Amino acid sequence: MKKSNIIVEEIIRELSTIKVLGFFDQETTLYIYRETIILSIIGILCGYLAGIGLHTFIITSLPPDNARFDPAMKISNFLYSALIPAAITALVALIMHKKIKSVNMLDALKSVD
Repeated sequence: MKKSNIIVEEIIRELSTIKVLGFFDQETTLYIYRETIILSIIGILCGYLAGIGLHTFIITSLPPDNARFDPAMKISNFLYSALIPAAITALVALIMHKKIKSVNMLDALKSVD
């Protein structure tokens, strides 16, 4: 969330210009979060690869003596591991969308850097 605040503060004039040109609030928010959404998807996919390898390593080489684990990977494992980061990304985007809507774009354009 802190990174999102920094991004918004750095490009507030650019956002103001976009807003004054007639873009809607949702389009302005998507302008900021398009990169974040793409990076989240790439992170989820890379996490799948690393997670499968780590799961295989742990299950095959480090089994405890008094317990047995099911080595099968279930679809729910993949769904939960994708939904949690996606939900966090969406929550941060909603919070920042409200912040972007509350900024007075004309005053931001009048200010001198």
